[in-house]
Amino acid sequence: MLREILEGYAKANQFIEQEQREALAHMTPEEAWNLFQTLLHVWAESEGNRGDLGSLDALGIKQLVQQRQKLARIIHKRSVNNPG
Repeated sequence: MLREILEGYAKANQFIEQEQREALAHMTPEEAWNLFQTLLHVWAESEGNRGDLGSLDALGIKQLVQQRQKLARIIHKRSVNNPG
């Protein structure tokens, strides 16, 4: 049962990564710049917590969720503007 759960997570991760690659491949320079700025912001925010792995994990999770939400909005906007 544990093996099946892990395989399910692996498949979900592959799907999400493929979706992200496709979204990134179609990003405008402005969208790519915004993504870079977000990553730079995370790095700057983490400066005081780099020795505290728990804080870094929490910050990383927060940023991953925000980034995933941004990618979802980009994908949604593209699908609305380019149906089919």
